[in-house]
Amino acid sequence: MNKKQQEFELYLDEKIAACKQRSKRLTADDRTDEGNFEKVRANVYEIFKTILSVAEKVCKEDELAKKRFFLQKIEQIPTSWTISYEKVKQHKDVEKMHIESIKLDTIQEIKDKCMQIWEETV
Repeated sequence: MNKKQQEFELYLDEKIAACKQRSKRLTADDRTDEGNFEKVRANVYEIFKTILSVAEKVCKEDELAKKRFFLQKIEQIPTSWTISYEKVKQHKDVEKMHIESIKLDTIQEIKDKCMQIWEETV
């Protein structure tokens, strides 16, 4: 794993830990819904940490291939979340809309950080 990938993995680890800590704190304060929203956010970070690990295994030493693999997944995965958001929006399910928007906002943060680390524009 190269330096940029290590930096990105560290970023994901920090975000996961922060979300889990906020979730525990919110749940302890009887703010269970907000705690659950933090769990959703942590889950998105965990998904992309796993994808980074898979890219490492699949692409071995080919740094460009790893980057392409990861960026492809960043584009593919939120497609289903966008579709889901539109469906729940039609049914006016505010809670599910909020969950899907958390996922989409989190993926945008991940994408922005990824591009920042790899010194590219989105």
